[in-house]
Amino acid sequence: DLKHYRAAMLLSLLLAAGTVALTLYIPLLTGDAIDLIIDRGLVDMNGVTRIAILIGVCTALSALFQWLMSVINNRITYGLVKKLRRDAFEKLQKLPISYHDNHAVGETVSRMMTDVDQFTDGLLMGFAQFFTGILTILGTLIIMLTLRWQIALVVIFITPLSLFVAAFIANFSN
Repeated sequence: DLKHYRAAMLLSLLLAAGTVALTLYIPLLTGDAIDLIIDRGLVDMNGVTRIAILIGVCTALSALFQWLMSVINNRITYGLVKKLRRDAFEKLQKLPISYHDNHAVGETVSRMMTDVDQFTDGLLMGFAQFFTGILTILGTLIIMLTLRWQIALVVIFITPLSLFVAAFIANFSN
């Protein structure tokens, strides 16, 4: 029952968005730092130092957000596992005795425990990774369109073509 975890899930998604934003911002900062290096001996060290500190702060915040997201996702997962196991055991207790006569109890309990673990891990971790991946792709496209829209359009048109070629090669390599 995920409705008990709405606030935690929203916070996890916000942390994922923050992580993606910071991760995408770091290469932009690196580019700004490189722009401050004009020639040998002509370096704006104060500017480069400020940017290096900002990169460090962004990296630390991104790591903190990822850690917090992991803690929140684990709490959601373990809460769901606990509830699903409790519900499953209650269901087992209500089954007729004939069911228990025909099925090994240890096998049923083992299968139930494993299935619940796999379900919750796949549900929550898969969702978090999917959301982060989508945000990363969208953020990258927005940044590319902002910096050089011509190159962004080339990438947008070439990516599906390269996926098609990779799928074609994969089909014939098997």
